[in-house]
Amino acid sequence: MRFHAIQLSPVWHDVEENQRRIEGAIDASGFAPGDFIVLPEMCLTGWTTDLAALAKAENSIDWLSSIARARRIWLQAGIAEPRGDGRYSNSAAVIAPDGAVKSIYRKNFLFPSEQASFLAGDALCIIDVGVAKVCPLVCYDLRFPELWRLAVRAGAELFTVSSSWPMARHEHWRALLVARAIENQACIIAANRCGRDPSNEYAGGSVAIDVMGARLAEATATEQCVTLQFDRSALAAWREKFGALRDLRPSLLGTIAIEEV
Repeated sequence: MRFHAIQLSPVWHDVEENQRRIEGAIDASGFAPGDFIVLPEMCLTGWTTDLAALAKAENSIDWLSSIARARRIWLQAGIAEPRGDGRYSNSAAVIAPDGAVKSIYRKNFLFPSEQASFLAGDALCIIDVGVAKVCPLVCYDLRFPELWRLAVRAGAELFTVSSSWPMARHEHWRALLVARAIENQACIIAANRCGRDPSNEYAGGSVAIDVMGARLAEATATEQCVTLQFDRSALAAWREKFGALRDLRPSLLGTIAIEEV
């Protein structure tokens, strides 16, 4: 089982065109049935707080399920999830190969410019996909190490990140992802967007990182796919050999709800 981060340049607010591009990028990725594919944050509209644009993508789960089912893949996609009363959560939907919605993770840490439009999450999701226990996260969550630590305490081995991280802070993206892998003795597959929208330019940099913090594959600023071959035995061996996680002080951490599937 391989994990793929597909880096896209979403067309601003054009759901149908983005669906076409996503489908083509998945088919060009070299996936095999059973693989896990990660798409960027708000991949069907581009990152936006425009309610009219978000409404166009409200039925995206059905479409994503059909894509996963037809290809027999795991699929994580960043979506604006309708929550009622015109409110949304900035979420990552994880779809199983049979098309069933396995989990929806809601971004815990909202960027200041989205706090008026979105509802923050209050839980983590740990998804057992057979070869790994996966924790999906979204973009700004990367800056909050306590969230990642709580996920590892709950069993996470591999983090799958959907993002729209701007070029202006691209070196933060690179450094923080490596730091999260090293400090949590975990692997990461992170899908960022590339291109531009009316507010930002994006440098891409989607990346596969191993348990030692090595960047195994890293995209440039164009539409690409990077792949991680997850090795649970190597992860377990490193955690056993270098026992930093055993030396944690749980009393210094807070708590969060954990949804295990």
